[in-house]
Amino acid sequence: MSFHPPVGKDPRLILVSALAAILFFGYVALNVSRKLLSKRPGMVLSTAGIRLWDFPGQMVPWSAVRSVDRIKTKRADYINLQLDPLFARTLIKRGRFFGSRSKIRIVLSNLNGEPDQISYQLWELASAAREAEVQAQGEGGSKASEPVLNRARYPVFTYVLIAILVAVYACELAFGVDAPKDGAPSIRTLFVLGGTLSQSVIADGQWWRLFTAPFLHGNILHLFFNCVALWFAGMLFERLIGWRWFAAIFCASAIGGSVASILINPPGIVGVGASGGIIGLFAAVIVGSFRFRSGQIAYALQTGAIRILIPSLLPLFGAATGDNVDYAAHLGGAVTGTVLTSLLLLLWPVQRPTPRFGLAAIGFSAVFVLVSLVSLLPILEMRQFMVGDPMVNYFAGNYRQAATGFASRAADNPAMAPYSNLWRFLAQKRGHDAKADDDLAVAARHTDQGIWPYPVYRLYLGELKPDELAAAAADDNQRCEAAFYNGEWYLLDGDATEGRQLLQTALSSCPTTFVEYIGAKSELDRLAVH
Repeated sequence: MSFHPPVGKDPRLILVSALAAILFFGYVALNVSRKLLSKRPGMVLSTAGIRLWDFPGQMVPWSAVRSVDRIKTKRADYINLQLDPLFARTLIKRGRFFGSRSKIRIVLSNLNGEPDQISYQLWELASAAREAEVQAQGEGGSKASEPVLNRARYPVFTYVLIAILVAVYACELAFGVDAPKDGAPSIRTLFVLGGTLSQSVIADGQWWRLFTAPFLHGNILHLFFNCVALWFAGMLFERLIGWRWFAAIFCASAIGGSVASILINPPGIVGVGASGGIIGLFAAVIVGSFRFRSGQIAYALQTGAIRILIPSLLPLFGAATGDNVDYAAHLGGAVTGTVLTSLLLLLWPVQRPTPRFGLAAIGFSAVFVLVSLVSLLPILEMRQFMVGDPMVNYFAGNYRQAATGFASRAADNPAMAPYSNLWRFLAQKRGHDAKADDDLAVAARHTDQGIWPYPVYRLYLGELKPDELAAAAADDNQRCEAAFYNGEWYLLDGDATEGRQLLQTALSSCPTTFVEYIGAKSELDRLAVH
């Protein structure tokens, strides 16, 4: 068989690559065959520790084993041993030039014996050694043992919370009051679905927003980074203190973040995000690590938490990346997590692996969840109002929905139909609906020509000029309305200066209960922004 190198390629490079591949796969095959043909046992268990084929002549004591996890899937069944990093550096691994020594994988199918029985014996010996160590330390002094991270294979509450946050974000996109822009919900959607706003919480008494805002996120990156940070927090802390107090600290810190957000941030800022609760967890990790004697894992807890906690509290980092970060919520969550965990340490007996009063922690978290669920009632009511009210849609710039709503309102309330059809026309013109003039002409034929506001129809149909409409007004109320509709006429004609002056006249002369007053105020606010 001949070998033809690809056209345009250096044959020497191809041969060198082929030789490297042969050496690599030959090494792998040799290593596997040595393991298969070796008469040495793959694993030896004793009360002192564990001996493995990969570490000839060496024993791994149980005190160096930090976690024992069995991973069982359709294609694999193995045990992961997580070792103390300092001890792992002393091990010499057979036939390995790469790979982590602190994490050992034991494939159960490679051992003689029943996998379940082998796994059970390994767990029994590891647990017995850990209990003996804890008992010895309890008898010898008041210091707590090192953190035990093998209490649960996975941080279940963390995964559940991440799933909830993702589901809520999907609901933001699906049920928002505005169409998502660039895959992100609008500010109005975030407010309606439960974001914090100082005016709403303090003045209007909508305190339930403190509980709902932590579940919302402003965009997909906001959600992604919070979920990643939450996962790190769960791996560090939930497996250390258990899901009960982990959940309680998150909930309390989330509330603390919401409170700080509305008290510190300027008015008009809508606050959302789980970062207050997450930052509170990292602050709790640092405080909780001081319960244990100085050691590698305690040091890892502190350094891992600090790497996330410090940047989250310094506005310099957000300014550098251009992100709109709610540092007030971060600060409130950090303070809450620190205070709560400090109190928790005072009530945590030395001999107990997890803090006391787990039922109280569950109760607090249950109240948090219950309030959040009950808050769906005002949220749904507000959303229904925002989506269904044509005036709200008009002022929000949803002109197509506003036009449809005004048409329905005109059909349902014939007495107010003349005004509803005028607002429908304005919404259609703003939404660039080609049928706006025709629909207004049809509505004019069904309007009493002898009473107000028919002259407004004539203005928009081109039969009157603005000064003629003002002259047709018979009293102060009609004159204020004429000023508003004349102002809208100038805005539609592209004359913002004249339109602004007439809208200011309407704002100063119309009663505050008139929709023209609200319309003039909203138009002036929009003109000020632009």
